[in-house]
Amino acid sequence: MIAFIRGTLTDIDGNVIIVDNNGIGYGVNSSMNTIGSLPAIGSEIKLNTKLIPKEDSLTLYGFYDKEELKMFELLLSVSGIGPKGALAILSSMTVSDIRFAVAGGDSKAFAKVPGVGKKTAERAIIDLKDKVDIVDAFEGKLSAGQTKIATTSTVKEEVLEALVALGYSPSNAARALDKMTITDSTTTEQLLSDTLKQMSFI
Repeated sequence: MIAFIRGTLTDIDGNVIIVDNNGIGYGVNSSMNTIGSLPAIGSEIKLNTKLIPKEDSLTLYGFYDKEELKMFELLLSVSGIGPKGALAILSSMTVSDIRFAVAGGDSKAFAKVPGVGKKTAERAIIDLKDKVDIVDAFEGKLSAGQTKIATTSTVKEEVLEALVALGYSPSNAARALDKMTITDSTTTEQLLSDTLKQMSFI
């Protein structure tokens, strides 16, 4: 297992990052989100990695953010999605985008990714639903005075379902919910009302 690699960024070839570690150049496959965040050539970088062995090769995949690596691994658990497809998704969607799509059951968000068909997009929603908790999709900092994300999971699920039933896009509804501040006393009715106001600005 190679948990991470630290070294000098020497080149970027497509979606492959070349890292010089003690005189050895490692080719690390990555997403365009990570590649877009890289510093200048010659800088020291650290990538969180996963080594995937095949019969005829050993391929290293790496990401700046551990959360992106975790999502890469989750995407690999989806039937029909391999490393290439997982990178394509992470190059077109951020980790938050994926969480919002799963929370909102928005398979169309996945289907927009080049190479991901309708069936695979629907399968991604099904396979990831129990692996990406709705609270993860709304992971924001708690406001002062809050001690927990209250039973917000249930409240947000109810409001999300209500917004979708009203005709709003699952992804937009999830994003609007993410902007809401929820306390232990927040009711479903109050959150729905506040979120509808927020939706008017989307």
